[in-house]
Amino acid sequence: MHLLTEDIKKIVESTGLVSESDFTAAISEAERGNRHVLDILIGKGFLDEKYLSENIAKFFDVPIVNLSTITIPHETLELVPEAYAKSRNVILFEFSPPLLRDKTLSAINSDKKSISESGKGWGEKIRCGKLAMVDPQDFYTIEYLKAKLGCWLDVYLASWNELKFSLKQYKKKINEEFGKIIEENLKESIGIAGVMDTSKMIEALPIINIVNTIIEHASTSGASDIHFEPFENNLIVRYRIDGILQEILNLPNVIAGLLVARIKVLSNLQIDVHNLPQDGRFRFPIEDQFVDIRVSVIPTFHGEKAEMRLLKGSLRPLTLYELGLPQDHLEKLEISIKKPRGMILITGPTGSGKTTTLYAILGILNTPKVNITTVEDPIEYDIAGVNQTQVNLKAGLTFATGLRSLVRQNPDIIMVGEIRDKETADIAVNAALTGHRLLSTLHTNDAPTAVPRLIDLETPPFLIASTLNVVIAQRLARRVCTACVRSTKPKKEIISLLKTHLKSAGVKMEIPDVIYSGEGCNACGFSGYRGQVGIFEILYITDAIRELIIAKSSVNIIKYKAKEEGMRMMFEDGLMKVEAGLTTLEEVLRVAVE
Repeated sequence: MHLLTEDIKKIVESTGLVSESDFTAAISEAERGNRHVLDILIGKGFLDEKYLSENIAKFFDVPIVNLSTITIPHETLELVPEAYAKSRNVILFEFSPPLLRDKTLSAINSDKKSISESGKGWGEKIRCGKLAMVDPQDFYTIEYLKAKLGCWLDVYLASWNELKFSLKQYKKKINEEFGKIIEENLKESIGIAGVMDTSKMIEALPIINIVNTIIEHASTSGASDIHFEPFENNLIVRYRIDGILQEILNLPNVIAGLLVARIKVLSNLQIDVHNLPQDGRFRFPIEDQFVDIRVSVIPTFHGEKAEMRLLKGSLRPLTLYELGLPQDHLEKLEISIKKPRGMILITGPTGSGKTTTLYAILGILNTPKVNITTVEDPIEYDIAGVNQTQVNLKAGLTFATGLRSLVRQNPDIIMVGEIRDKETADIAVNAALTGHRLLSTLHTNDAPTAVPRLIDLETPPFLIASTLNVVIAQRLARRVCTACVRSTKPKKEIISLLKTHLKSAGVKMEIPDVIYSGEGCNACGFSGYRGQVGIFEILYITDAIRELIIAKSSVNIIKYKAKEEGMRMMFEDGLMKVEAGLTTLEEVLRVAVE
């Protein structure tokens, strides 16, 4: 951004939401992490991006545009190269070509008097386009595009997230023709070679381009996983987007072996082994960033199935506020996190965002005064100032062996990706007992169940009580699309189902009279959802809870006491997010009800 620090300070002060000391601290943090101060303030929850955009627009007297509701014609996008638009954080979202010079020069020359009187030249006289920018003070870019397009541009302010989403429209035309391109190549190559002539088919088919295009398309679509599933007559390619699998391509089965072979080459797997599971990984460049891809290949009845997990390590981790942690818990949780020793555990099933929450906590703890070391599988984000170690089973580097070595590295804070066996649990508890802060994850359905799970791993209850500080259980629900959100009343059958669950959980809570859902639009792919929000249950280990753990009390007694002390159950937190318009009742029932 070209905004001066003094201007930023004035804009932030005008909101009345950030104190001078908080602003100064945010500047220091931004300089350490090579980030923008506004990014820090938004991430910490001091400012809402939409509210901030309104204040910036007011300060510079520029209009705001909501890009999430606009579909930009491809001809308009092509006028500004994709690389330039992304590097300058701009997008041309409307364009009406000015009259051609050769057809209008005579008319203009005949009216020289009016032009000279106006004091304006060609580019300033004719308005032809609308330009959305994150930084309305980037005059160099504005002047460059005015000269390039040969006319005046109206400048609009856009929020960073909306601009980032709109820039994906550069890929839209490719995506629309995606299946057609592959199918045409397949038909052509099968026509040349026949189904059985694999060697000629490999030459005819652009396998490398097909795999690259699928990965790029998946990343652009916001997918976390890609599934290549072979069946008798076809190969289905599915993406997991916002936690839900969606079928993207349905291709002839003949291509399956070729695609898997290419994936094996990329991830350094044995291409001649077809009857055993294999795991690997590789790094894939996309524009000015990269995606780390974890690969799993297993044999099935109709061929090998490949699964790719996309890890966007070049992006910054989210903050606890951005993840959706309840505002009234943030301060209390930060106190527990910053205790000088003890364990912080995140629980939930696979795909519930546990690792993302661990990274958010590391973001709070990561300062120059502490030594942070981790052992992970995989390393999902590369964090400056943190010593990160990747599990390597072939070399004998497991969570347990890695953790044992990390303890000898004089760390202040240790993060181990998962506690999954007795050996790891023993080392983790011992590390927390000897003055370290230890962060990890467990597979349990709720927060109180973390206690019996550790006991199952043969950890003595008195050690659990001595070391455990806080347990956070979580799920991920899909967010309501803000571009097509509408208010409505909950359906009677949903209300009845909710009342049953509230009663069985012993929760006294009113069901909202008005709820929100997305109608479906271009921005969300007509699903009504875009992005995800966390639903949480936080168990603070108080003295009363410690006594129950030492007494080997049942999980129900621990849960009852925790609720008595103010623990909000996951189901309750979900309903609060429904009331706030962040997600829907259907999503809460899908992810937060066992």
